[in-house]
Amino acid sequence: MSDWQNVALGEILDVHNGFAFKSKDFLEQGVPVIKIKNVKPNTILLDTLSYVSEELASQKSRYLIKPDDILITMSGNRFDGSPETWVGKVALFKIKGTYLLNQRVSCLRVDRKLALPEFIAYLLSSWHYQVYFINHANSSGGQANISPTIVQEVEIDLPSLEEQEGITAVLSSLDDKIDLLHRQNKTLEALAQTLFRHWFIDGAEDDWEERPLDEIAVYLNGLACQKYPPENESDRLPVLKIKELRNGISDQSDWATNTVSEEYIVENGDVIFSWSGSLMVKIWDGATCVLNQHLFKVTSEEFPKWFYYLWTIHHLEKFIAIAASKATTMGHIKRGDLSNSMVLIPTEQELDEMSRTFAPLLDKLILNNRQITKLTSLRDTLLPKLMSGEVRVRHQN
Repeated sequence: MSDWQNVALGEILDVHNGFAFKSKDFLEQGVPVIKIKNVKPNTILLDTLSYVSEELASQKSRYLIKPDDILITMSGNRFDGSPETWVGKVALFKIKGTYLLNQRVSCLRVDRKLALPEFIAYLLSSWHYQVYFINHANSSGGQANISPTIVQEVEIDLPSLEEQEGITAVLSSLDDKIDLLHRQNKTLEALAQTLFRHWFIDGAEDDWEERPLDEIAVYLNGLACQKYPPENESDRLPVLKIKELRNGISDQSDWATNTVSEEYIVENGDVIFSWSGSLMVKIWDGATCVLNQHLFKVTSEEFPKWFYYLWTIHHLEKFIAIAASKATTMGHIKRGDLSNSMVLIPTEQELDEMSRTFAPLLDKLILNNRQITKLTSLRDTLLPKLMSGEVRVRHQN
């Protein structure tokens, strides 16, 4: 746009590298360190932190992360693997407390007189700039690496601070709604599993029937989807693999024909169990797709969804241990493991009464997932249009 200023990032921000802490520096507790594994697209994970002593932290105070720093991964993959592993991932640091920055992660410190950190974070997370970092990365040791110079030389079109604020307000309002729904779902999941343990583990009745897991539900293994390629651009569906189950459908997902048997079609709200590699049980929250091998689609004509979903989750920890014990590169379970996993079945009347509690929890979770999908799609559609000036936003005082 004619009233936007073309600038290099180096004119509006400084790049600060992390420190190369050694493995012997890390402790069980102390001052947390943000590593490359903690930085995901627009997210900072705090459940796998490493720590150093307060003494060492005081010596390395120049590597402390400040509020509104933009963290960027300086190493990673190109287009292979999931987007979470790509080089150039960015996330705005909004966390309170003292945190240090490890090597292979840098922080971008924006001059607030020229630009808003929130705006720059959204800008750099857009597909255009993610591709830019990947294409300009240097390869070394099987990894892609970007340098501070590459980051500083990135050219952007910068609107006024007023318009930056307006754009940020639109995008952050969507992100706030998405975050709220995610937090609601975590609460719903926790509540459902707490009630499940209370009724089926701690409060189980001695006269309840006991049956194997694979007798209460059908565990349908997926197709070798490479054998079912699409015949054209119209009659096709994305393929649901373990990667997509974890991260969602993306531009890197494979495609298969939509003429496969209906039982292999996965719809939003279906229960999917990854039995190989990264074992997980998830209610699918994405678009309609085709089930790939190494995934079970779990259904039952006899029992409600909440029942077989929660019982599968109940046995998941055991399944993960079984898979980890396999002397292979990709641990897995066998159908015999399903048969050896027992389920307690209450009376029909008790099951109906329980459904009055569990079914609304699961219905709300699925509804939230669908809203998250719609809001995420809206945000991802708006992001490039707002950042290019195709769609204009004026901040209203």
